[in-house]
Amino acid sequence: MNKLIYIADDDSNICNLLKTSLINENYNVEVFFDGKKLLDAFVSKPCDIILTDIMMPNMNGYELCKNIRKLSNVPIIMLSAKDEEIDKILGLELGSDDYLSKPFSLREVTIKVKNILRRTSSIPDTISNNILTSKNLKLNKTNREIFINDTLFSTTTKEYNLLELLIENKNKAFSREVIINNVWGYDYYGDTRQVDHLIKRLRKKMLLADSLCKIETIWGFGYKVTD
Repeated sequence: MNKLIYIADDDSNICNLLKTSLINENYNVEVFFDGKKLLDAFVSKPCDIILTDIMMPNMNGYELCKNIRKLSNVPIIMLSAKDEEIDKILGLELGSDDYLSKPFSLREVTIKVKNILRRTSSIPDTISNNILTSKNLKLNKTNREIFINDTLFSTTTKEYNLLELLIENKNKAFSREVIINNVWGYDYYGDTRQVDHLIKRLRKKMLLADSLCKIETIWGFGYKVTD
C-alpha cells in the first residue's frame, strides 16, 4: 500500500505544488489549510508522515506537533518562512523530525520524505496503535481515557475494559462468557447476567453523552460494536 502523507499549510499554492510533486512519487496525499483539520483527520485515519507550516489559522504548526506527539511518533517535517535558529530549535524540541525553510526545493522535500519513511517503515508506531476510534468516540489505551465529541467520558474500570474490548474488535460479536473472562477475569464465578447489567448502565451513560458509537445486542449470544 502506498504511504499516506498529510500536508498542512494555509497557502493553497504551496499545498498544490507539494501534493503534485509527492503524488508523482506514488504517495497518497491529503492537504489541509489549518492544523486543526489535519489533527482531526489524523485521529480518524493516521498517516505515515506529516508536512506542516508553522503560521496557520486555528492551530499553528507548533501546536499541531505538540498534539500529534500525544498520539503518535509519526514523522513530522516543518516547512516555514521562519528561518531563525530559535524557530528551528522550538520545532525540534516539540517533536518534529526535520525543518525546512521557505522557499524550499521540491526535490529536497521529496528526498527527505523518502529517507525518513525508509528509516521508519520497519518501526511499528505503538502509540498510534493505542488510539481506538468508533464514530465520535475515541479511546486512548495508553492513559485509559475515553472521549466522546472531544469531551472526557468518565467510566468505571469495568466499563472501560468492556469498551476497549468491543472497540478494538469492531464487528466481532463476543459471548457473555468471553466478556466475563476479559472484563472480570478468569477467576470470576458469578452470574453472566452481570454483563447485561454493565451494558445497560454503560448504554445509558453513552446515550446521555450523545455517543454515536452503539453497543449492539446479538440475541441469544452476546454483544458487539459495529463500525
